[in-house]
Amino acid sequence: MSSYRTLFEVGKFLFEIGKSLFAETDLGKLLPLAMDKVIEQTKAQRGMIIVYGPEGEPLVQVARDHHQKNIEQPEKEISTTIVQRVRESGQYVVVKNALEDPSFDKSLSIPRLHILSVAGAPLRHEGEFLGVIYIDNRDIKAVFDDETGKLLSEFAELISVAVKNALERRRLEAETVELRQQIERRRQLEEMLAKSKGYDEIKGLKSLAMLEACKRIENVAGTESPVLILGETGTGKDLVARVLHQKSKRHKQAFVPLNCAAFVNPELLISEFFGHVKGAFSGAEKEKAGYFEAAAGGTIFLDEITKSSLKFQMLLLRVLETGEFSRLGETVVRRADVRIISAANPNLQQLIEKGDFLQDLYFRLAKFTIQIPPLRERREDIMDIAEYFLQKLSQEHERIVKAFDEKARALLLAYPWPGNVRDLMNAVNDAVISADGEIIEIKDLPSALQQAGPSGGVEMKEFNYNQAKEKFDREFFSALLIETRGNIAEAARRGGMDKSNLSKKLHRLGINAKDFEK
Repeated sequence: MSSYRTLFEVGKFLFEIGKSLFAETDLGKLLPLAMDKVIEQTKAQRGMIIVYGPEGEPLVQVARDHHQKNIEQPEKEISTTIVQRVRESGQYVVVKNALEDPSFDKSLSIPRLHILSVAGAPLRHEGEFLGVIYIDNRDIKAVFDDETGKLLSEFAELISVAVKNALERRRLEAETVELRQQIERRRQLEEMLAKSKGYDEIKGLKSLAMLEACKRIENVAGTESPVLILGETGTGKDLVARVLHQKSKRHKQAFVPLNCAAFVNPELLISEFFGHVKGAFSGAEKEKAGYFEAAAGGTIFLDEITKSSLKFQMLLLRVLETGEFSRLGETVVRRADVRIISAANPNLQQLIEKGDFLQDLYFRLAKFTIQIPPLRERREDIMDIAEYFLQKLSQEHERIVKAFDEKARALLLAYPWPGNVRDLMNAVNDAVISADGEIIEIKDLPSALQQAGPSGGVEMKEFNYNQAKEKFDREFFSALLIETRGNIAEAARRGGMDKSNLSKKLHRLGINAKDFEK
């Protein structure tokens, strides 16, 4: 009779705890609350909840002691052996005396932590393994038994649903933030390009180079043709890719951006793009679909395509030629309907000549090209863009800043903008924050721009455009060469331009890179 009463009390206890857990949607509050209740009911001294990440990596989400305090450095305070046993078996595991259990002979954590009893149970929801709930103690008066394991298992089952819900909510919130960011980026691009592009709502076109680029965007957007976007860093190649997708027949499907330069390991890029099977490489603990499959029916954007390995390029060439691919480590042939948009810096032809980029792949990717001109080649657009950023950033920072004075405008027009539109946006952001009044003056602009301006007390208006530009070019390129000790290739990289173009400019300006070597 007392046994029935005990089971009844445990059930009632779990029911009450369950209500409080489901009422809590914040994962940061839910897990400590759950762990404290587990420790209290099982009379454990310590408890932890481990959740497995997207790549199968164990992540300690909460670690508590019987005083309801957080445990510092929990990774050093846990028996990984018991956690692994639970994960492999999928069942609860209880060890009454780990110090005398022969299966723990090789365990270093058990004697180091003086663990006596240890138990763990799987956190699982609808067949998906989420993680492990773990408890231990060092007190002979509170040795765990099979009833502890059953209770822990029931508790884990109860918590698993709440953890799954909280994790799903966290994922949806992250996706919502990303979606909002995408919408904002798209809105900014529509407004930004409108200044140079001639959308119906904005008139007054100035830059013929940008007008030509935007005309090509309009022409190709509704087709299924692959597109290669060429432009220097900061010209907005990624934003152009998003516009191409939004104006395409695939706009209701996924737009998946992938920066090839972000993957130092070539195999990792291949895995992320094509996916992999379990055991394809060290750490691949489960099968995973790649970005290409995720983009099925939509568009995938390969930014910095020239930073990819030749192996990846060959695999991508096969996809473009046949539409077929395989996940890393498998022989199954798959197909996916995806439009590919790629982007590269203007030095692509040089990389082809050096053998660093496959010419056949270039021909496949470049069935239609869009050249985004650098800002210095469309100076007639500089003030339109600067004033757009001025209005936007003034609202964002809640500042009343309305215009640039004459000297500030002259400096903005003359500066070479090595970082292009992104560089200009940062400069205006700095000025809006620094301005004392409603008008931006030269003193409000970043120091890099001020230093590039005429010195010696000479007024900006005394310089015509060509004189000012040459002076700024000379000072800017000299500064780059000083920083790189005369290394032209590194100077070109930092300046966001092609090495051959930099060499030509240095020759025209009469600057010898060897003079800066140390």
